[in-house]
Amino acid sequence: MANDTVEKLNAAVVRGLGSAAVQSKLSDLGQQGFPAAQQTPHGLAALHLAEIEKWWPIIKEANIKAE
Repeated sequence: MANDTVEKLNAAVVRGLGSAAVQSKLSDLGQQGFPAAQQTPHGLAALHLAEIEKWWPIIKEANIKAE
């Protein structure tokens, strides 16, 4: 059940982000969408893990704490 829900939500988000109006607004804000390979639950998880691996040592070294 949860996987079906995630797939439906993902499909809706990808469809919304792919619309011309959203693409135009993102462009106006200086943003761009993720490549198609990252527009899946697994792709997003991989991106998330890569960002953690990249930034965690810097955060730890700088002794940055959440407030």
